[in-house]
Order: sequence, then C-alpha cells, then structure tokens
Amino acid sequence: MSITPPIPRRPVRRGRAVAFVALAALAVSACSDPFKVTAQYANTPFAFSLFALSGSGPANAPAAIDFGTLGAVRVDGSFGFDVAFDFDGTGKIRVIPQKLVGTSIGGSRTVGLQRVTGVYETVLLAPSKGWVLDSALSVLPGEVVVVRLTSTGCVYQLSSELYAKFVIDSVKAGGLIFGRGMTNPNCGFKSFEPGIPSK
Repeated sequence: MSITPPIPRRPVRRGRAVAFVALAALAVSACSDPFKVTAQYANTPFAFSLFALSGSGPANAPAAIDFGTLGAVRVDGSFGFDVAFDFDGTGKIRVIPQKLVGTSIGGSRTVGLQRVTGVYETVLLAPSKGWVLDSALSVLPGEVVVVRLTSTGCVYQLSSELYAKFVIDSVKAGGLIFGRGMTNPNCGFKSFEPGIPSK
C-alpha cells in the first residue's frame, strides 16, 4: 500500500494582499471630490437679552445683535451690528437690518431676512430662495427668522455668505426681549445641525 504525500500549501504572499488593499483605498479616494469644500467650524448656539429701540430700557442698553461676536450690542454711531430690534404699530417685534438704521463709516452690512415655518429646533437648513435684502421684518414670539449675511471674512471663499437663525422666546415689560439663536461660521454652509455641518 502506497501513501500519497500531502500536497504542500502555498505560502501566503502578504505583499500581494497589501498591494490589493492599497489599490482599493486609492480607488475609493479617486471617487471622492478632492476639491470639495468642507466645513471647519462647529455651529455655535447663543442666547441674548436686549431692549427694543423704543423701549423704556436704561440708557445705552443693547438693542441689536452682532452675529460675528454672537452678542447683544448697543446701537451707537459705529453701527457695529447686523440687526436691531423694535416694536411696530401692532405690537410685533420689528427686526431691522443695520443699513436701515444708519450707515457706518466702515461700510454698511448687507443682511437678508426670512421668516420660516416650523419649530426652532426643527429648522435645520437655511433656504436657498425667498430672501429679501435690507428690509425690516415683523415677527411674533416663537416665529423663526433665518438670516443671510454678506461677510468680509468670506471674501476669499467660494461663497461670501454666512447664515444664522434666531427666535424670540418672550418679551417682558419695558421692552426687554429674550431669544436664542444659532450661527454657522462656515462660509456658504447653510446647515444648523449641531456640530460641524456637512452642508
């Protein structure tokens, strides 16, 4: 009786396996757009309290928002803000772009405003159409306003716009206004999702 010797196994060529993995990774990266612009900064929530321009608040009280610093600021001769707040004849809150309040020595800011439907938390994307530039907008507490700002910080980017949203939560006696907002600091990105936006 003869015994058949075992067939020797081929050694695994690790070099070939590594080359295959490298080629697969290269193919995947080739399918992505190497020129795609990605966001660098996380969306930033903020809260504010300020007085209406015609309210009975203290002298030099903040009555406007600068979305660049995310702060409530005074309305003075520098006009260093994006939107100011007042009341219209019906008791609604009037959101007023800087250009309608006064002209800064450093130049006016172009501001687009748009009221959008939905609860503040569910408004996660700025619209692409329907913007009205440098025109006041009257809103009630709970109505969400989306803002489009032309930013000098985006002058060398593909888009010169920054986007933000805010809502007035309540108005107290004397014209004290409480609200909150979210700004997307990435030029051209419209998402208001928490963290670094993807669009």
